[in-house]
Amino acid sequence: MSVYSHDGRRRTVDFVPGALNIVTGDSKTGKSALLSIVDYCLGRKTSSIPHTPPFKKISWYGVLFQFADKSRAYVARMAPTPSKISTRAMLEFGGPTFVTPEYNQLRLNTDTDGLRSQVGARIHLTDIRVEASEYSSRGPVTVGLGQAVPLNLQEQHEIDSKSVLFHRQNDSGVATGLRDSLPFFLGAVDGKQAAKRAQLREARTILRRLDAQIGVGEMERGTWAQQLRDLVAEARSVQLIGPDLSDLEPLVILNRIRFQRDRASSPVPADIDIRRQDERRAAESRRLILSRELQGLIAHRDLLLDERESEGAYDESLESQVGRLSALSLLPEHSADGRVCPLCAQTLRVPDPTIALMTERLEALRHELRDVAVHRPGTQKAVAAADARVAEVRQALNEVDAALAAFANADAAASLESAQEFVRGRVDAILGRLQAFDDEGLAEMRREREAIAALVEKLGRELNGGSTREQLLSRLNSLSMLLGKYALALSLEQAEDPIRLDIDKLTIVVDTSSGPLPLENIGSGENWVGYHVAAHLALHEFFMRENRPVPRFLMIDQPSKAHFQSDLPLEGEDPDRETVRNMFRLFASYAQEHKGDFQLIIIDHANYDDQWFQSAVRHDWRSGRVLVPEDWPLVPDSGSDPEAVSDSGKTA
Repeated sequence: MSVYSHDGRRRTVDFVPGALNIVTGDSKTGKSALLSIVDYCLGRKTSSIPHTPPFKKISWYGVLFQFADKSRAYVARMAPTPSKISTRAMLEFGGPTFVTPEYNQLRLNTDTDGLRSQVGARIHLTDIRVEASEYSSRGPVTVGLGQAVPLNLQEQHEIDSKSVLFHRQNDSGVATGLRDSLPFFLGAVDGKQAAKRAQLREARTILRRLDAQIGVGEMERGTWAQQLRDLVAEARSVQLIGPDLSDLEPLVILNRIRFQRDRASSPVPADIDIRRQDERRAAESRRLILSRELQGLIAHRDLLLDERESEGAYDESLESQVGRLSALSLLPEHSADGRVCPLCAQTLRVPDPTIALMTERLEALRHELRDVAVHRPGTQKAVAAADARVAEVRQALNEVDAALAAFANADAAASLESAQEFVRGRVDAILGRLQAFDDEGLAEMRREREAIAALVEKLGRELNGGSTREQLLSRLNSLSMLLGKYALALSLEQAEDPIRLDIDKLTIVVDTSSGPLPLENIGSGENWVGYHVAAHLALHEFFMRENRPVPRFLMIDQPSKAHFQSDLPLEGEDPDRETVRNMFRLFASYAQEHKGDFQLIIIDHANYDDQWFQSAVRHDWRSGRVLVPEDWPLVPDSGSDPEAVSDSGKTA
C-alpha cells in the first residue's frame, strides 16, 4: 500500500501475502485509514478516508494486489475531496515481479466499474447473475467484486456492533446485495442461475410448441385424404391441372405441381411491369379525351342537322309564296303606281296600292330564295365534315379500346398466374406439413420432445426453490460448525449452543433451548467483537474450502477496542489483555493453518512481547512514526478538479 505526496514522494506500507500482518501503534498515526484506503482502491465511489490536515498532504493512494497465480494488479486513485464523488482510477496488471510504480507513472485509465470488473475477473467473478432473494420483486442481479468486498473488511465501528455484522451493511443497497449474493458465495446457487432461468423458459416454450405440433399431426393424419382432394380441386380451379394429370392419384398430382414450381421461370423484370402500367394509364387517359370529343361532335352535328331542317322548311315556304305571287305575271302590264287595273286595263279613279305591294313582295321573296339557295351548300358541307370527324374519333376509340382490352387480358393472365402461384405455395406448405407428420416426422418430433423434456426437468431441479433452500441450509449448517469452533476458541457466551448465520437479517443467531437468540440480545461488547471475528474467520475458511470466488484476505481495525483503548502496561494480570491476547493467538493460528492461502491484516493498539505476536508485526507506529510524514507539503483545497491530471500523473 502506498500514499503519494503532492511533490512526488512516496510512503509505502508493505504487507506479507498469505500471512498474519499486524499494524500496531499509537492513536492518530493513520492506522485506521489503511482499511479505508483499501476500500477506496477496491472501487468504492465515496471514501471514508479522513480529510484532516495530514491527509491533505496526500495526492494519490495506491494498493498492490496479488492473485493466486502470483500475478499482480496495482490500483491507484487520486485523493478524494469531501464534496465530490470520484469514479476515476488507475489499473495496471503485471507478473510476480511487478512493483509499486513511481509518482510520475501514475495515470487515470479506467473508472470504478471497469476496475471492479477487471479485478473481479481475475478471481472468477465475471458474468455472474443470480436470481434476487426469495422476497424480492427485482429481476436477476449481477454479482461482482462490489458484493464481495463487504466480506473482507471490518472497520472499528463495525467490529463491536451488535446490529451490523458486515462492512457497510447500513449503507443503501449493500445489505440487499449481501442477501442476494451470499447464497452464491456459499455455493448454494451457481453464477449461471439467471442464464439457466432464461434457458428453462425457452425450453418450456419449445416443449409446448412440440406438444402442440405432435397433437396437430396426430389429428391431421386422419384427414390427409380429404385435404389432398380439396387441394387438387383448388389447383384445378386455377388451371394448374391439365388433362394429362386428371387420372392420377391426388398425392402424385400435387407432387407434380410442386416439381413444376421448382422449375418455374424467373419473374418478369420490374421495369417491364412499370412500362405496361404507364402505357395502360396513357391509353385510359386518351380514351377519356376521345370520348369527350365524340360527345361534343355528336352534339354539334345535331345542331347542324337542326339548322339544315330549318333551312329546308323555310325554302319550301318561300317557294310556295313565290308560286302564288307568280300569277301576277299572267296579268296585262299595269302601272307601277297602281292607277291602271291589271284585269281590265282601265284607268282607276283612285290608285290601288295592292298591286304594287304584291309585286314588291314577289321580288323580295325571289331575292330571299336566292340567298337560301346560296347558303344551303355550306350547311351540307359542315354536316359532312362533322360526320367525317365522328368517324375518325370512333376509329381512334376502337383502337384505344382494343389496347385496353389487351391490357385487361394481360391483367387477367397475371391474376391467374398469381392465383396459381398462391395455390403452388399452399401445395408446398401442406405437403411439407404432411411430410413432417408422417411416421418418420412424428417419431423425430417425439425424440426431440423427450430431449427437451429431460432438459426442462434437469433445469427445474437445479433451479427449484426448495432445492436451492436445501442447498443453502446445508451450507449454513456446515458454516455453523465452523462458527461454533471459533466461538469456543474465543470463549464466547452461548458458544456451546448451535450458532448460525441468518442471511435474511444479516446477523448471528444462537439457537438456545428457550428460542433463537440474535447477536444484539447476547450482550457485552466482548461478545459482539468475538462473534464478528468468529463469523468472518468461519466464512473465509468455508470460502477457501469450497474454492469460492472471494478475495483471500480479511482486514480488521481495532478488534481490542471493546477491552481497552491503549497498550500501556498494567499492574498484575488483566483479564481483558488476556482475552485480546487469546484473540490474536487465534489470528496467528488461523494464518498458520492457511499459510500462503490467506492474508490477515489486523490494525490495533495492542502489542505483546510474545514471539508469535512480534513476528507478525509489520509496522509499529510509535515514537513519532506515522502514515503521512510530517515534512510533506500541505496543499490546501483549491476547489480544482482532483481528476484533472496530465498523462504524467501530476496535477495539471
